[in-house]
Amino acid sequence: MPTPSDNDQAIRLAAFNALQALMERHGEVLPWGLIHKGFTFRGEKHFFANKSRGIFWPRQMQETALSIKTPKQRGNRVARYNDGEVASDDAFLYRFQGEDVEGRDNRRLVRMQKAEVPLIYFYGVAPGVYRPLWPVYISNVNLEERSFHVMVDEPEKVNRFQPNTFTADAKLLSMERRYATVQAKKRLHQAAFRQHVLKAYQCRCAVCAFPRKELLDGAHILPDRDERGHAEVPNGLALCRLHHGAFDTNLMGIRPDGVIELAPSLLATQDGPTLEHALKGFVGKTLQLPRAKELRPKKLYLEERYERFRKVS
Repeated sequence: MPTPSDNDQAIRLAAFNALQALMERHGEVLPWGLIHKGFTFRGEKHFFANKSRGIFWPRQMQETALSIKTPKQRGNRVARYNDGEVASDDAFLYRFQGEDVEGRDNRRLVRMQKAEVPLIYFYGVAPGVYRPLWPVYISNVNLEERSFHVMVDEPEKVNRFQPNTFTADAKLLSMERRYATVQAKKRLHQAAFRQHVLKAYQCRCAVCAFPRKELLDGAHILPDRDERGHAEVPNGLALCRLHHGAFDTNLMGIRPDGVIELAPSLLATQDGPTLEHALKGFVGKTLQLPRAKELRPKKLYLEERYERFRKVS
């Protein structure tokens, strides 16, 4: 079984650590400008990915690749490859670069599949914005579809570079990765929803206009489990963490006309300035909504959510 060089492994682990630090500072979704700055290892600058190439390795890597990338196209532009589709085993489908599996880029991923070597997957949730997933593994090479199957694993397992030799363990590993991949897709779904909602609300809380993106969420009006609870901007509100929590627990309600209410139990609570100013201070005020009418909350959704608030409170 081929094994990656010590040099490649060292660069890969340095990239994982640098990316972790980057996400801790800037959040789970990163603009291309931050990704493109790369990282420093052993006194040299290395890149995470390349803007024009889907399969990438820095020049210092000898045998394997470091990352793959699926961008989100702008406007009506058509993607060159239909990456990110779901395979029969719940994996991501990642198309060959070109037609030949023996091509330079594809050959590196085939080598990584055989050696059980992890990658970073930069998945586009909006044009120029990515949600990094790692470690991901090439679980299968499909010659007929000209695609790779990509599975996600848990971050604490990044040091597992060799496949397990026991069949039972291999089956368990496959189940774990399948579960991790499904969970990763849910995170991508939420990241894309949040990105679109915050953009519509100009990165400000719809209640208090708080402007720090790091502390803003894309709150669903109708939940995901509702058949109408689509991840679309008219089913969302940009809310800071405090008002999102109050909204989700039905301590704060939004009338169909956009006016803010609080549950009687919260209104009756006597406490310090946070409660008085950050919650009670907004009772009777109106949400700050997007300028574009098509991006504003659907009145039907607000009516249903408000009725639930009234019943609970």
